[in-house]
Amino acid sequence: MLFEKLHNMTNSWAAKLLLGLIAVAFVISGMTGYLFTRVDTSAVKINGQEISQQFFHQRYEAEFERLSQQLGDQFAAAAGSPEFVAGLRQNVLNQLINEELLRQYADDLKLGASDDQIKQQIISSKIFQTEGKFDNALYQRLLQLNNLTPDAYAETVRQALRLDQLETGLATTDFIVPAQQKQLAELFFQKRQLRLAKLNLTPEIAKQSVTDEEVKSYYKGNKAAFLVPEVAKVQYIELTKQDVEKQIQVSDVEVAQYYQDNKALYMTPAQIRLSHIQVATPKEADEVYSALQDGANFAGLAQARSLDKISAQNGGDLSWFTPGAFPKAFEDAAKALKNVGEYSKPVKVDDNFHIILLSEHKEQSVLPLEQVKTQIAQQIRENLATNQYYTLEKQIAEKAFENPESLDAAAKVAGLAIKEVDYFSQNAVPAALNYPNVISAIFRSDITQGGVNSEPMTVGEQHSIVVRVLEHKAESTKTLEDAKAEIHAYLATEKAQASLLAQATDLANLLNQDAKTPLPEDVKFTEAQTWVFIGNEDPVLKNAVFAMKLKDKASYQAVKSSIGEIVLVELNGIEQGALEEQERKVFAQQIIQMHQSDLQRSLLSALRAKAKIEVNDSFMNQDEQ
Repeated sequence: MLFEKLHNMTNSWAAKLLLGLIAVAFVISGMTGYLFTRVDTSAVKINGQEISQQFFHQRYEAEFERLSQQLGDQFAAAAGSPEFVAGLRQNVLNQLINEELLRQYADDLKLGASDDQIKQQIISSKIFQTEGKFDNALYQRLLQLNNLTPDAYAETVRQALRLDQLETGLATTDFIVPAQQKQLAELFFQKRQLRLAKLNLTPEIAKQSVTDEEVKSYYKGNKAAFLVPEVAKVQYIELTKQDVEKQIQVSDVEVAQYYQDNKALYMTPAQIRLSHIQVATPKEADEVYSALQDGANFAGLAQARSLDKISAQNGGDLSWFTPGAFPKAFEDAAKALKNVGEYSKPVKVDDNFHIILLSEHKEQSVLPLEQVKTQIAQQIRENLATNQYYTLEKQIAEKAFENPESLDAAAKVAGLAIKEVDYFSQNAVPAALNYPNVISAIFRSDITQGGVNSEPMTVGEQHSIVVRVLEHKAESTKTLEDAKAEIHAYLATEKAQASLLAQATDLANLLNQDAKTPLPEDVKFTEAQTWVFIGNEDPVLKNAVFAMKLKDKASYQAVKSSIGEIVLVELNGIEQGALEEQERKVFAQQIIQMHQSDLQRSLLSALRAKAKIEVNDSFMNQDEQ
């Protein structure tokens, strides 16, 4: 698609909104009809400007298709989930709102693009060039393929240029001076040498006492922490392409018959190899043609006279002819050549002249059966497996519906085993059932309470699952009695952590005063370590380490890590970060991009805050089919 190529032409965030801006033209063109009806045909109105439901559907379907191609089997499973559909609809709506807000902001700033700028942008676009030059025929053909007039496309380019101006303006308002870049690099890549000693929490927990009143008080103030999630116990059967393929055998007779019936598939088409000589004027073309008529060597003339220097180096060779690779006039002249060694009269193509030589010809041929036998057998197997898969899936669906009291009949008709999974929640779904549409069926559908079978649910290419809920337990709250042991352990651990942190802090203070202070027998430091600020160590512990100050000697500090461990830190050295020149440039660019992204988000947030955004909730809450 033309728009996809235009999108690839620039990675700017503004250009990515181009299709959204085209929506505005469509919306405006339809406003006249809307004025005479009370039916709200908008998906959303932004400061009075309407984005139509029709355009919303177009964008939704385009995004749906994009995700389908990108995610493959994962998408097939997710697409059946109501949560997925609702999320995708909301994402598309947010994109459209952001695009329209930026378009309106560009209007407020009176950003524009001249006709000359638009012309230059089109002419310089590589998607409209042939051999490095603007090709008007290619330009017209691509516009036709995308149902666009030159004026409509020019307006599209105008909007893209306006948004490029907006992006450039935002980028130039945000900068980081070299001193800041250097300081950030020093901090981000700073190294600290240290040793760690983890204190043993277990003995300290055993020393703690927790009263019944403390347990009751904690339970009363934290009941939400004792929710027992909704769980289900299920049976299921799954049908896969592999299950079906195991039952299929392909005979030599079937292979031979398929070969006879589909010989056209195994034919190597006739091929021609071309060479050419390209010159600029009719006079030069006549001179070259006359020289060929007088017996001159084609390859030698190509090397001496052709403007196409790349092919000229090989005597004008263009390799094997591929339909559609050359302009129509060129291809028509090439197809008219019948014999190897025959060359055309000068042919005008765009602003140049070509003499085309048929340098080699391969006749059409048929690949022998033995060469394609394995390929044919696999194709037959694929065809039979596909047909058998969908036949079995239909039979399973019928049996599951006709016999809702169990999966026995559905499993038997396809020769499948019934599998059973014990209680699980939505946050701990077994891998075999971990698909959005299956989870939705188990916990949020008419089969949730048990007693009936689901229909076959597609979770991948030729992969479906039928489930049956055996038992379902709704979300509940643990009683105090059930939660008592858990609370007691938690409170004892919390007390032990506080006590041990206090002891470790006292020890750190003593070590800061005198590094020779003897350590308790169970406190031992690790070997020396080097941490970098951008490393992936425990974040709480890392933040404490990089906040410590170092003087002339080692520094000590007690820290409670993110997982509750009490750690004594010994800091021995600090080395400021330093980058090579190329690394520094890359880092500086990353920092700038991060700042610009933050600025762009801030702009959109500010535009949304003051905008009047009217979402058509009745339309948005519809189920997307």
